Amino acid sequence: MPSIHTLIEKAQARWAGHVRRMNDSRIPKMLLYGELAEGKRLAGRPKLRFKDSLKATLKSLSIPVENWEDAATDRHQWRRLVHQGAELAERRRISLAVSKREARKAREKNPSLQPLPEHKCDVCGRCFRARIGLVSHTRTHKD
Repeated sequence: MPSIHTLIEKAQARWAGHVRRMNDSRIPKMLLYGELAEGKRLAGRPKLRFKDSLKATLKSLSIPVENWEDAATDRHQWRRLVHQGAELAERRRISLAVSKREARKAREKNPSLQPLPEHKCDVCGRCFRARIGLVSHTRTHKD
C-alpha cells in the first residue's frame, strides 16, 4: 500500500498531465501557464505556486523536469511514467525508513554509539544532548 504522500504526488502529476493536454482557452491551463499581468509580490520569500510544488513532485517521481510537457502530451505514456515514478519513489521512501530504523535500533542496542551528552545542568547534574534542552530545564530551577 503506497503512502499518502506518494498518492498525492501521483495525483498531482496526473492532473498536471491532464492540464497540459487541455485546450489553451481552458481556465486551468491559463492559470498553470499564466503570469501576473500587473501588481507585485510581497517582500520576503514568495509563496509557493502550483508550478513550484509540481517541480518538486516531478523530481521526486524521477520525471525529467525539463521535458515533462512533451511526455505529458501522450496520455498513456504519461500515466505509465507517473506510475513507474511513484513506485520508485515509494521504494526509496521505504528503504530510507528501514535504514533509519536500523540505525536507531543499533544505537539503542549499543549505547556506546550514542553521542555523549554535551550539556550538563549545574544545579542537579542532569545531562542533555542539545543546548535547548538544558535551557528549558533550567527554568524548572528558577523558583
